Amino acid sequence: MMTRRLFPLLAALTSLLLIVLACSDNSGPEQVRPSADLRVVRLPATHPPLYSDTVSFLATKGQSIQASIYFADDQGQQGDEYLRLRLNSGSLQALPDGTPLVDGDTVRITLRVVSSDSILFQFEPSGLAFSADHPAQLKIRYAQCGGDFNDDGNVNNEDGQILGQLAIWRQPLLIDPYTKLSSVRVEDQEEIEASLIGFSRYAIAY
Repeated sequence: MMTRRLFPLLAALTSLLLIVLACSDNSGPEQVRPSADLRVVRLPATHPPLYSDTVSFLATKGQSIQASIYFADDQGQQGDEYLRLRLNSGSLQALPDGTPLVDGDTVRITLRVVSSDSILFQFEPSGLAFSADHPAQLKIRYAQCGGDFNDDGNVNNEDGQILGQLAIWRQPLLIDPYTKLSSVRVEDQEEIEASLIGFSRYAIAY
C-alpha cells in the first residue's frame, strides 16, 4: 500500500526534474566586464541572411505589443525568428530624459542588428525605462550557431562548456562595460530569455 502511494509523488518529482533540466538560469551575483573581455557569440558564415536587420514600431503605454526580427528563408521570405521583444500594458515607464509616461502616451521603438555576423543588437531610444514590476521581455535564439559557439568550425566539448555560460549581456553606452542579466536558457527552443528595465545594447555572450 505504501509503495502505491509513492508512485504519484515520484511521478511529480520526475516531472519537476525534467522541467529544471530543460532550462538553465544564469542568475547570481552581478557580473560586469569591459567589452574587450566579453566574447559575443558569432554566427557562422553559412547562416541565412536577415529578412530585415531593423524593426520599428509604435508602443503605447497601457497596451501590450511585441515585435520580432527574422532570418530570411530560402525564398527570401520571412523565415525563422531571431529575436522577440514583448512589452505588456504596464511596461513603459519613462522617456530617456526621465519624463514619466502615462496611459495613452506613445514611443517609437527601434530594434536593430548591429552586425550580421554577431548576436548583438541596439535598442532605441537608448535610455527608455521600463517598470521593474512589469519589465519588457526579450528572447534571442542561438539556433543558427549550430552548436559552434566559439566559431572555430568544430562542435566539441568546449562548445558544450560555453553553452552553459551563455547569457544576455547589456551595454548602456558604447563607453560602458557590459553587465550580465539574469537569463534563462531554454534548451529545446535554443533561446535565451531575460527581463529588461531599460534600453541599450544587448548581446548573447560569455
